[in-house]
Amino acid sequence: MEINDIVTAISVKLHNVFGASYKKYTDQVPQGFQRPCFFIQFLNLENIRQIGGRWRVMTLFNVQYFPRNGASEVANMTLKTQQALKDVTLLNGSVMLGTGGNSEPVDGVGHNFIHFNFFLQEVEQKVFMGSLEHYQKTKG
Repeated sequence: MEINDIVTAISVKLHNVFGASYKKYTDQVPQGFQRPCFFIQFLNLENIRQIGGRWRVMTLFNVQYFPRNGASEVANMTLKTQQALKDVTLLNGSVMLGTGGNSEPVDGVGHNFIHFNFFLQEVEQKVFMGSLEHYQKTKG
């Protein structure tokens, strides 16, 4: 699993809920961008070692909403965005739950902070014996 898998799942979910009329940006918002739109930004990742070769991975995303009409639109869309991102489905079919949702309007842009946490299992590399040759001498 990669962080881009989660970014893609967020983008697909926003497209399914809000439609194609809202542009989605993931790397950066270009100059002269078209409003209304979303900007999906990965903020940070925290790894916590667990028992049994497992890691708890905690990620934080900021889904920014750039409105067409100002502060009242930002307020309405922040709630709708948080509800839409309560869960996302990865391309492999796995469902990830969004936790710790928090929204804040800043300078006319809606910032929706949400965590998508998951576990990773370390896979131990096994070394197999290459080959075995056996020579046997017999009498006769």
